[in-house]
Amino acid sequence: MVPRSNRSQSTEPAEMRQLLPTVHVRSLFLATIGIAPLIAPWAHPGPVAAGPPAAAPVAAVELRIREPRTSSPKPAGNPYRQLEGPLSGLEERLFADAADGQWNEHSILAAALVASGVEDQRSLDDYLARVATLVDELARSGELTGTARQRAQAILEFLHRRILHGGYQIDCTDLRVALDEGRFNCVSASLLFHCIANQFGLHVEGLEAPGHAMSRLVLPDEVLDVETTCPTWFRLLDDPKRQAAMVDKALGLSQPRSKSTAERRVVSAVELVATIYYNRGVDLLGQREFASAVAANARALRLDPLNHTAEGNLLASLNNWAIAMGGAGRYPEAVRILDLGLSLDAAYPTFKTNYVHVYHQWISELLAKGEREEARLIAEQALADPFLAGEVRAAIPELSAE
Repeated sequence: MVPRSNRSQSTEPAEMRQLLPTVHVRSLFLATIGIAPLIAPWAHPGPVAAGPPAAAPVAAVELRIREPRTSSPKPAGNPYRQLEGPLSGLEERLFADAADGQWNEHSILAAALVASGVEDQRSLDDYLARVATLVDELARSGELTGTARQRAQAILEFLHRRILHGGYQIDCTDLRVALDEGRFNCVSASLLFHCIANQFGLHVEGLEAPGHAMSRLVLPDEVLDVETTCPTWFRLLDDPKRQAAMVDKALGLSQPRSKSTAERRVVSAVELVATIYYNRGVDLLGQREFASAVAANARALRLDPLNHTAEGNLLASLNNWAIAMGGAGRYPEAVRILDLGLSLDAAYPTFKTNYVHVYHQWISELLAKGEREEARLIAEQALADPFLAGEVRAAIPELSAE
């Protein structure tokens, strides 16, 4: 166990190094950014229960996480970088390019494709060439005439007619799915609109809101927040009620969304690409692929260090990973994962609770088997951490009898 005074310098446990593969997931669970589909904290009012804490399912709904001001100070630098797992060669170049907060060697399209999972240069070049052909088709179509708003409308309608023809699907953040099959969500639609609009000199910015991604079109005389999932959005600008209904229909929503713009945040091109990794992490967490979920969120945080939702999901992935290990009787791994989590955020509420609970399970199981000496050694290990010793002793009555 890592002593409390040294937690901020700890590295990932050996088990974690073995379990952090390169992520190869194409379909994503949550087609939103700026929200926190976290595991609900396991609150226990008294002594830790004998049964394991249940991990709440990941929900594609609008939830909030604790703001960092309630967390313990973070170690200097990027403490999550150790958790990224092996990167492909293209990802190594991607992160090196993004180090100054902007894309210098990558177009936003190339960066988004790499974040989506493209791993070889030939495949990347093929996708870029396909989009370039479509852009050239649009340029020669004669549709890009009139005002900047009219040109933006032509781009959005062309995008849905020639690329996004497979319909909205919440788990389709991957740009390869959009380009190969035409299925999209708000992230992939906004990224493609952003890419093509910039090709034709329009000023477009990424925009995130709780549960949604959009594009902000900056015009000489107005600013429009464009719902890129809706092909007829521009045509309905003069009919806001019908426009909202069409957007909700495109998203498959049975209840109208909030129309508040208060929480919309402009994101940079690098931060927009980070949402792809974030969404991958959400999906992997829902699939209980905890190591890969940790890695995906760590990569999102390299591109967007202030993405508190990605940070929250990374910590939730560690928490639920530890629960799974404890439930499988793999107590040493559970302790190491929770110890790592505590080194990242000692104030994260479920880490301490589940840390005590894992030791409770471990010691109780050994005592039930009659392995009292082994139970005593594990109890000494738990009590060696002064940060947790009191809570461990209070939560595990068997310790008082030893």
